[in-house]
Amino acid sequence: MSKARDLFLGGNTCYGFYSFYDFIVSENVLKKYIFKGGPGVGKSFLMKKIATEFAARGYDVEYYWCSSDNNSLDGIVLGNKQICLIDGTTPHIVEPKFPGAVDEIINLGQFWNKDLITDNRTNIINLTNGVSKCFQRAYLRLQEVNCAYSELKTYYEEASDSSAVKRNIIALSEDFLEACTKATGKVRHLFSGAITPEGIVTKLGSIIDKDMSLYTVKGSPGSGVKDLLTYVAYIVEANAIEAEIFHNPFNPDEIDLILLPETRAVLIDLSDTFLDYSGEITSTRYKRQLDFDQFIDESILDLYVKNIDSAQNRIEFGLKEAITVIAKAKDLHDKLEDYYVPAMDFEAVEVFYHELLEEIAQNLRI
Repeated sequence: MSKARDLFLGGNTCYGFYSFYDFIVSENVLKKYIFKGGPGVGKSFLMKKIATEFAARGYDVEYYWCSSDNNSLDGIVLGNKQICLIDGTTPHIVEPKFPGAVDEIINLGQFWNKDLITDNRTNIINLTNGVSKCFQRAYLRLQEVNCAYSELKTYYEEASDSSAVKRNIIALSEDFLEACTKATGKVRHLFSGAITPEGIVTKLGSIIDKDMSLYTVKGSPGSGVKDLLTYVAYIVEANAIEAEIFHNPFNPDEIDLILLPETRAVLIDLSDTFLDYSGEITSTRYKRQLDFDQFIDESILDLYVKNIDSAQNRIEFGLKEAITVIAKAKDLHDKLEDYYVPAMDFEAVEVFYHELLEEIAQNLRI
């Protein structure tokens, strides 16, 4: 029976668009197909059809969703990370690293009527520029949110018992990594959620299996939770421990989740600052639970009640504003697609789809 996983490679963050596209597959992948072409030419549609076909044949599929349209695909990986198909267009531009040997460009622009597109040149330019402006404004909003978030963290950092925090970070990290071997492993950096036109979404339920062991932590921003995850990630990288490190979709400098395939253990932040992961978890195998807020001196926080409330309100308002602008960008992008879709020869695309399907099947049989 095939297994499906839903993930994100890129995100709309406080640093602008942030990409982990280099981590989708290793250099050992048999084939990586890079799709090029305008909006609405069928990149996501083809990947969905191919994924559906090979899932039906029993192959595992990783689905990589688009943060700017979470119903659209940016990429898929088939089998044991043997075949990769990826959208190589802006903002996540991907170019061949090993042309011909591994990477192959698929230009879906070969199937469009150039004259129909040229006739709408002015509208296409205006809409494309409009989309870019929307994202610029959304990212400015997210920068403002990050200022408020950074301020919020300072109050909890001041109120935290740093000695107790450090002791617990060391103890919990040793417990989490105890059974890992020191053999060379691959570390993948990914997102388990995204800030999208529909709000902040996560597909964590497809990442954490029911039989995985959970090490859950929570706490206010600046209480020490993120210090723990950063520390564990450093040890993982330093010792080449195989892991998947899932970064926060608002601030990719922070880590929300670390998954160890070897021990099937997960260390996850359930603080619910930006995403509510708890509702996605099906495993009941809780190995450790720790609330870092127990190390906070409430009397110190009482000195900053108004400041904390102000920072939280600015975070909430700024996120809503950013999401509204990202939704506006999607509306403009949808209008842009309206100029490309009628120009496409989808019958020719369908013929090409079957040719590509057979080529992929042959590669998977190697």
